[in-house]
Amino acid sequence: MDTLDRLIRGSFDMHIHFSPDHQRERRSGAVELASRAKELEMAGILLKSHHFDTTPVAVTTMQAEPDIRVYGGIALNEAVGGLNPAAVEACAGTGGKIVWMPTRSAAADLRRSGKQGGIEGCNRNGKLRPEVLEILDMIKSRNLILATGHIAPEESLVLVESARRLGLKEVLITHAAQHHCTQGMTIDQVKELVAMGAYVEYCAHAMNPLEADMAPQLFAGMIRETGPQHCVFSTDYGQRFSPIAPEGFRMGMGALLELGMSENEIALMVKDNPRRLLE
Repeated sequence: MDTLDRLIRGSFDMHIHFSPDHQRERRSGAVELASRAKELEMAGILLKSHHFDTTPVAVTTMQAEPDIRVYGGIALNEAVGGLNPAAVEACAGTGGKIVWMPTRSAAADLRRSGKQGGIEGCNRNGKLRPEVLEILDMIKSRNLILATGHIAPEESLVLVESARRLGLKEVLITHAAQHHCTQGMTIDQVKELVAMGAYVEYCAHAMNPLEADMAPQLFAGMIRETGPQHCVFSTDYGQRFSPIAPEGFRMGMGALLELGMSENEIALMVKDNPRRLLE
């Protein structure tokens, strides 16, 4: 068994998009993704949509492929009512595992494309809105993962600080370094969030030259500065021009090896840290 076979066995990809998607053509459906992940002996995959709670799809997919764990969750965009505690409650009640703050409906994401409006988690005084605090309480009581979505770095700092005060332990900074999703965090901001106890997600998609904007050397350098013990490596794949996510996951691990990361460092990011969040 070669190094990549060892690495992908028992791994988790915590960020996969899938079809159907009414705004974008996707590479694969959920059952195909689960089947391929099972063939590679992965431990689990997490399905993401910008438009709906993926938990029912995850549950149904596991009925078709019972030998691979499939997780779901909800992104708090306009399609589910935005910062909607009732939607979070419904997700948790059907076995959801993660709650993303707004992604495509986030004000910061819309500003990137020159649009106005969108959802902000903070009011004009820089404090979290009451509905966000209610959602954080619900995440804690239901033992869910809080993910920052596509909100601005400054909002993420306020959100994670509040989550820490409330005692939330499972916090994930969604593809923090990817400018095309508006986060574009500085390494100092990343380190501040890590000091609060958050894990930082780095996605293989960031190195894809067709859409993302990070040179592989810069990508690996940010992981090194963050510290692999604080990182989760996933794909964010599902684009029609991307490889099917489980194979792209394997390719991404291979790229990190070529960039000088050790097998143990990568295993932390694809096995140990995701397992602490998901299980």
